[in-house]
Amino acid sequence: MVMTRRPVVASRWVLHERRERPRRVHQWAAYRSTIVLLDAVLGAGLLFNNYTVSGPLTGGIVLGLLVIAVGSCRRPKVRVEWGSLMVIVTVALYAFLIIESRHNDMPWTQRIAKFVILLGVAIVVAQRRVDYRSMILGACVAIVVNVPLFYAGLATNQYPPYLTGFFGDKNVAGMYYALLGLLALLALPRKWHVPWLVFSLWALYLTGSRTSIAAFLMAVAWYYLRTKVSMTFRFALIAIAFWFLIYVEDNWAQNSVYSDRAGDDQFRVAIEAATAQKVNGTPWFGLGLNQGFVLLGGVRRVFFHDSYDQAFVEGGYPFLWWSLLAFVVLGLGVASSRMDVPFRLLVAEAGIVVILITAWKLGEVFMTTGAFFVLGIAITERFGRPIADPWFGRAGRGKHAWGDLVMRR
Repeated sequence: MVMTRRPVVASRWVLHERRERPRRVHQWAAYRSTIVLLDAVLGAGLLFNNYTVSGPLTGGIVLGLLVIAVGSCRRPKVRVEWGSLMVIVTVALYAFLIIESRHNDMPWTQRIAKFVILLGVAIVVAQRRVDYRSMILGACVAIVVNVPLFYAGLATNQYPPYLTGFFGDKNVAGMYYALLGLLALLALPRKWHVPWLVFSLWALYLTGSRTSIAAFLMAVAWYYLRTKVSMTFRFALIAIAFWFLIYVEDNWAQNSVYSDRAGDDQFRVAIEAATAQKVNGTPWFGLGLNQGFVLLGGVRRVFFHDSYDQAFVEGGYPFLWWSLLAFVVLGLGVASSRMDVPFRLLVAEAGIVVILITAWKLGEVFMTTGAFFVLGIAITERFGRPIADPWFGRAGRGKHAWGDLVMRR
């Protein structure tokens, strides 16, 4: 009796995998081709933003200088409408800060140098001289690696048991995990969006920063509701969000997760009381740069935990109004009536929400690399227009325009 072999019929799953594998490989190759490695490395430097290199020199300053150096070697890809006016107003503010600091006999050189570098970072990002998507991806890889390095004891642990790592401070870590938790949506494939948001919330829980957790949740709410509600409801949502923040600060401390932080909360209350006293004694033009601190007990010097108060004390109403104009009007577009917000601008606005909320309970948020980075993204997406090639009149052709023209012929 002759045995015949039945043909092996591939399962539907196997056939599906055979068809899908080349498509996935092609998608990965296409995605990888959009990443600029140098810019991704620069983005990873955000992890060391607070790291002290030498004396007053921090990692954020070094990173800002590197971003400006790289951007100055590249041609801009967009023209920012009203960009010149934005720069002029900012430079005028810096001049005012110098004058009023000299009037108050306060040192200003170091702070103004930092502000100029931050302005340069925003300009480079807004003109797209660097690829901000690659920078975001590099930063995301860095903050993911920061978690196992921290728990392996290979990174700093100044606020045990809360996650800090190379950020050095749990509140700084919370701000960047919240900020990159939203900005990563610009760099990651769509199928990774929900897993990344879950990871970000988990990492924020590990930092123990209640303000950053609330900021992240409010930013996610802005991301999902921004295009679905009118301007009137938008202001109502802002009022509700403000009430929610107060509720979080007043009640989460009683939660069992944070119940061991009573001493920390009392310390914060003492700082806020001393800050309010200093704010009440500040004239309209401010007390000068480097005045964003209080003395507890007359001897202990502690920095403000409120960036709005810090802006007012250092530069009076001009500095405070500039901060609100830059981040609330230009960055968040709170007065904009448009409903069809493009995806990239929508994510950038959500990042601005993180900055605005964390600035309420964390000191020195506005004048940081992360804040000016997301501000540059929001400005380029809101006001940026492609630059037409001067020779061929086509946008975005750059130095390859001649080669493309020859190939078409």
